[in-house]
Amino acid sequence: MKDIIKAHLPWVLIMLAIIIQSSISNIKLPDVGINFEDKLAHFIVFGILGWFLARGMFLTQNKFINKYFFITILLIGWIFAFTDEWHQSMVPGRDADWKDWIADGLGILFFTFLYHWRYRRRKKAGLIS
Repeated sequence: MKDIIKAHLPWVLIMLAIIIQSSISNIKLPDVGINFEDKLAHFIVFGILGWFLARGMFLTQNKFINKYFFITILLIGWIFAFTDEWHQSMVPGRDADWKDWIADGLGILFFTFLYHWRYRRRKKAGLIS
């Protein structure tokens, strides 16, 4: 049970934080002087989700998940991102944007590849078994 919590609690908590943030009406990002800070925020937040999804899936050591690692993470992440955008469409002052969903998916994909690359390098170096 402790291993399941260690593997999956972080990404579940990140999803919960995203849901809570998505429920806030009229939220505005601070202006940092670039035209795409909204998409960058989506990319980073959902990238972090992808990182912890990848970590959780590696820690489970499930043969099916290991075989379909990227597909599993992308399905979980992109379905969640889609439902988050759909949920935002019902929150006053918020809207759904397919470009946000694309940024979410690209963040998940990039950070999942990054985690996978890092994991393989550490395993090859003998740092993990």
